[in-house]
Amino acid sequence: MTRLLACLLALALLPVTLVHAAAQPSTLTGEVAGFRLAGIEPDGDPLDQVALVTRLGPQGNRPSVRLIISAYLENFQPDTTPILPDLLHPKKTANNLGGFLTGKALLTDDAGHVLSIGSFLCEAFLNESNHTVIRLPNGSLKGTFTLNRKAKINGALTGSIRLSTAQRAQIKANRGAKLGSLKKIINTVTVHPAPMMGRSTKGNPNAALHTGYGTGKAKHYGAGYGGGKSPSATSTPFGLHISLLTLLTGTGAILCFLVAAGLFLLQRRAPA
Repeated sequence: MTRLLACLLALALLPVTLVHAAAQPSTLTGEVAGFRLAGIEPDGDPLDQVALVTRLGPQGNRPSVRLIISAYLENFQPDTTPILPDLLHPKKTANNLGGFLTGKALLTDDAGHVLSIGSFLCEAFLNESNHTVIRLPNGSLKGTFTLNRKAKINGALTGSIRLSTAQRAQIKANRGAKLGSLKKIINTVTVHPAPMMGRSTKGNPNAALHTGYGTGKAKHYGAGYGGGKSPSATSTPFGLHISLLTLLTGTGAILCFLVAAGLFLLQRRAPA
């Protein structure tokens, strides 16, 4: 009995360490649901508007929810690539960086009713996984995702999102419902292109930035922006993943070519 008391006393005097199990990653699946060439940055970088419709798989006691992204993508050129830290490894430089996305993240139920609105940041690497950080009033997420040749998104995010009793009830009531108009959902937020800092060159400060955003012009949002079929990426050998930048830059280049061809033909037909 004396020895037992001595052992219990010794254990009581030891420092107590609380161990928290690491949260399991939440799957991220979805597709590029909208895309358009929005303009050209002053330094010549193409600027694209992008809409992503994804789903966060269940994590712990949190049910699966939709995560809708409305963002702008700036495609970097070799001489305009900024020096930025890696979003997931801030002490390291983001090497092989091809673009940067900034915008809003909308957490919704299956029907598209907004539960929470936060910020979305993403670094698009050349032919590598994209790094992203999402901050919401009720939590934050970070991780990586890739696109396959059919513009489908697959990835994993870590972090946590807190849901109120009312939000859980709303998610349950609309489980399996058809997503409403994507255009109406993302129109609940205003997204502007963010000025990029740290460029390796200054570019042309006198060049105008024509995005057509918020002016009532350039209302074409690309295939599937209103809920139709998503644009398909150029197929790659052996079904390899391609980066978000590669997919969207290719589409943007085609649009630029068509616009240039149209202007050339109009100039040819104009009377001397």
